[in-house]
Amino acid sequence: MTSLPARAWRFLVQPRGRPVHPFHRLAHRARGSRSGVALVVVIASIVVMTTVVSEMAFQVRVRFLLSGHQLQQAQAYWLACTGVNIYRLILTGNYQLKQSSVMQTVGQATGVNMGDALWQAVPFLSSGLMRMVFVSGGSADELDEQDAQELRTRGTVSEEIAEASREKSRFSDEGFLDFEGDFSAQIVDEERKINVNAFARRGTATALQENVTAQALYGLMSGIENDQWFYDRNIDRWEIIANLADWVDADTTRCGLEGGYEDDLYNRLEDPYLSKNASFDTKDEIRLVAGWEGEVFDRYEDRLTVWGSGKINVNTADREVLVGLLRAYASTSDDLANTMVDLLDQYAMVTSFQSTKDFTSYLEAQGIQVSDELKNVITTSSSVFTVTSMGVVGTTTVTLTAVLDYSSSPLGITKYWRVD
Repeated sequence: MTSLPARAWRFLVQPRGRPVHPFHRLAHRARGSRSGVALVVVIASIVVMTTVVSEMAFQVRVRFLLSGHQLQQAQAYWLACTGVNIYRLILTGNYQLKQSSVMQTVGQATGVNMGDALWQAVPFLSSGLMRMVFVSGGSADELDEQDAQELRTRGTVSEEIAEASREKSRFSDEGFLDFEGDFSAQIVDEERKINVNAFARRGTATALQENVTAQALYGLMSGIENDQWFYDRNIDRWEIIANLADWVDADTTRCGLEGGYEDDLYNRLEDPYLSKNASFDTKDEIRLVAGWEGEVFDRYEDRLTVWGSGKINVNTADREVLVGLLRAYASTSDDLANTMVDLLDQYAMVTSFQSTKDFTSYLEAQGIQVSDELKNVITTSSSVFTVTSMGVVGTTTVTLTAVLDYSSSPLGITKYWRVD
C-alpha cells in the first residue's frame, strides 16, 4: 500500500495528536447517522404506543359504561316484570272471586261486582307506594305530608323511607324491598272498549248496519261534534267501518255501499298490499286499514281494542263509549245521552251492575227505551287486561306492555308482550 505524504498525515491528526485513518472517519460519520435514525424510531414508537394505550383506555371505558348500562337495563326490565307479576297475582285472586258462588252471593247482597272488585281496588301500584305502606304499616297518621305529596307527584319516596323499607318493615324483616331502582304499573281492562275483531264473526248475510259491533262503532262516532269533524274531512263513517269489517272477514267482497273487490283499496297504493282476511294481531295494525291511517285512528284509538270477548263492560266503559251505546241502541239525543251517563256515574259511586238485565232495567226505569240487541253487546265483568309496567334504575327506563287473558285460566294467558 502506497504511503500518504507527511502533510496528509498532519491533516488527519486529532487534537490529542493521534493519527486517524480515513476509513475510521467514514465509520464515525455512519454511526452518527444511525444515531439520528434511532432517535426518530424511538419517538415514533412512543407516539404509536401512546395512541394505542389511549385507544385501549377509551375502549375499556366505553365497555365499562356499556356494561353498566346493560346491568341497569337488566335490572329495570326485571323491576318492570315485578309490576306485571304483582298484577298477575291480583288477577288470579280476582278470577277465584268470580268463580266462587259464595262470593257472588255476597257481592249481590252488598252491591259489589266480584268479577271486577279486586283489580279495580288496585288500579295503580308502585315501589314507592309499597315502601311507604310497608314502613308506615298503612297508617295515614305516620305519613309525612311532604312524603305523601312527593309520592303523588313523582311516584317516589324520600331516601329515608327508601332506606327504612330496605332494612325491614312491619310486614317483613327480610328486606322484601331491598333493591335499587323503582317500578310503577297500572292496569286497564280491554272490555271497556269496542273490539273490532268481533267483525270476524259477522255473518255475510247480515247487513253491516245491523251488526252490533258496527252499530256500537257508529254510535261512538256520531253526535254533533263528530258529525262536523267527519264532514270537514269528507269521510263517510259507514265506509270506514265497512273497511274494518272487510279487513277481518273471510271473503274478498266489500260490504260497504260502494261494493267491489276489497283489495282494490290497497292495490293502487305506492306500496300495495292485500287485506288480511283474518283477525287483527295488534291494535296498531288498524292503521293499515283504508281510512284509518291517520287522524281517525288517533281520534278513537283509546276506545278500540283487538282483545276480549267483543262485549263492552258497562261498569268500566268510559263516558264516550257509554254515550255511543245509548245513541246506537236507545236512539237518544246527545243531551239525553249525556244526562243519562251522568246518572250512571252517580250510580257507579254507590254500587255496580251485577248483570246486563240490571243495566237495561235501570235505563228503562229512567224512561229510556232500549233495543233487545243491547244485551248482546254488553257485559258487566272483564276478563282481558292490559298491564303497563315501567322499571327505572339510574337513568335507564324499561317499559313492559302485557295483555293478559283470564277468561278461561286462573293463571292467565299472555296475549301480547312488548318491551320498550
